[in-house]
Amino acid sequence: MLTAVAGIVGALVIGAWVVVAWGSRRRQPWLLTPFALLVVLLVAVGQAGWSFLPAAALVAGSFAELVIGARESPAVRTKDPDAPLSTERWAAAVAAPFRVALAEPWDVVARPSLRRRYRRLLERQWQVTDRESLLAAVEGLLDELHTSPTLDLVVDLRGGIARSRFPRDEGGQATGGHVLLTPEQVVRLRAVTGVGEADETVIIGAYQWWRSVHVIRLVCGGATLDWLSPVETQTLLRRVASDLQRRYSSWQQLSTAFHAGYLLWRDKGVEGDHGGADRVWAALGLLTEDVRSPWNLLPWDMPLERVIPEGGLAANPEP
Repeated sequence: MLTAVAGIVGALVIGAWVVVAWGSRRRQPWLLTPFALLVVLLVAVGQAGWSFLPAAALVAGSFAELVIGARESPAVRTKDPDAPLSTERWAAAVAAPFRVALAEPWDVVARPSLRRRYRRLLERQWQVTDRESLLAAVEGLLDELHTSPTLDLVVDLRGGIARSRFPRDEGGQATGGHVLLTPEQVVRLRAVTGVGEADETVIIGAYQWWRSVHVIRLVCGGATLDWLSPVETQTLLRRVASDLQRRYSSWQQLSTAFHAGYLLWRDKGVEGDHGGADRVWAALGLLTEDVRSPWNLLPWDMPLERVIPEGGLAANPEP
């Protein structure tokens, strides 16, 4: 009788734990797997009474995940802080805010634990469901970046409003893109642009190139889902990195453009699976200020690696 009861309780507890772990989209609850196996083992060998102990641990762990798991604060985490400089590491740093928002290591391009999240994200934001649609989305974004006109963001720091416009040499007309800023956002923009308290207006030039981060996110998703080979991944990341190094001169310039572009992008109500808009905004602040941030540690103008094609000969798309 005890064995039957323990078996039923164990099955219910393990089932509930699997649902919580699967739905949490985090790796931490899966660390309780040994407890689930121990429940099964103890029931199988006739030690049904002892199986309630690991079952209780599973219940406690699942409850903790439900209560605090989703509230894990954004954090700058690195899988290998001593890893050598590389094109992939540099490009991953560009897209770091979206990983930092999830408290995931920023320096891992292919992240198997994020497969479900990437699959959902790619379909929701870009209607990408396979390799072909992924490559089409990447090329579409790259073409748009290279053919779209340059845009400036004019930030009225006193009035708390930011408006997108064409540069003065292109007429200076407003594009219609604007966002109302909170006092905290005004303070952050003052900090990242370096303007003083007496300044009422600041112009953030060529901010639209922040969207290169979306190309990197697509590539990371493709690598994670095994839709891109390592060579294809490195080739695409090198292409994006080369574009950004030509258009900005420092991580500080990228940070400024990222802040500006992200505010407009978020204001459009873009649906995503990046941990929530406020978490990404918090991650941007961390990457700007934290001494462990790749934006404060990696050299901006590092030489980009040559890509080694599968044929074995080095290819250097750009001199």
